[in-house]
Amino acid sequence: MDFEFYRNFITVAETGNLTTAAKKLSLAQPALSAQIKTLEQYYGTPLVQTARGKRQLLLTEAGTTFLDKARQICRTEEGLLLDMQSFNKKASGTLHFSVSPAKSAFFLAAYLRPFAALYPDICYQFREEAVSAQISHINESRSDFAFANAPLPAPQLFNAHKSQKEYFYAVYSPDGCDWQPQLPLTPAQLQDLPICCNFGCYSLLRKACRHYSFNPKIRFIATTNTAALAFAAGGNGVAIVSASSEEELPPGLLAQKLDDKELYFEQTLFWSKKTQLAPTAQLFLEFYLTHCCATGK
Repeated sequence: MDFEFYRNFITVAETGNLTTAAKKLSLAQPALSAQIKTLEQYYGTPLVQTARGKRQLLLTEAGTTFLDKARQICRTEEGLLLDMQSFNKKASGTLHFSVSPAKSAFFLAAYLRPFAALYPDICYQFREEAVSAQISHINESRSDFAFANAPLPAPQLFNAHKSQKEYFYAVYSPDGCDWQPQLPLTPAQLQDLPICCNFGCYSLLRKACRHYSFNPKIRFIATTNTAALAFAAGGNGVAIVSASSEEELPPGLLAQKLDDKELYFEQTLFWSKKTQLAPTAQLFLEFYLTHCCATGK
């Protein structure tokens, strides 16, 4: 049976008048009558009865039941059509990302390159910047997503998903310290040493050191891990940076994990609460969350 017959019957039932329904559907008085007769013959029972000069229509008991079922059929068909169209619709547009510099290579390899391979018609704008700039760009709707490895100053303002932890490492020149790599390294051993870090690490590092009754001696502080590591590489101090593993740290320097349960960050993807995600951004979010669950990150 033609789905149009069901839709047209619904219009006839809702208007209660064959002439009015025909005008609304842009059909002739006879074509619409023929469709109703076809439905009645197909289902073997009268669906309407006429009144007031054969123009006013009333539903029979069977017609009332048929109307409810016809609406269900049309809703199902419309939903099916939308579902099938979604398979042919190409994802396109531009996604904007703000990513912590120390995490850009990881984010590209773990998430963005695999996503881009699935959706070749999507374009990207990619900024490497500190959390403060990420927050500004999210609030200004200049970025769809930000990926940070430092705490958000006002987490209640954003939607966020936290994944794997990054622990704090002391990174230093081989000639800089005589620590034993096989022994735990605690914040207490940083006392009186010149420290290089970024602003994101500083507050947690200072809090941990105060548990040992001292403030860290900050010689160099920057917005990124990269700058702190570059300064410490010349033997100018010990860099305290966060990383998922020692493998992420630059070669030529020694690295030891700081043994303190409070010294860690969680990698965080965050986006605006006040702005609804575009379809392409929603597509990336679903990919990201699925990938995180699948890998346990």
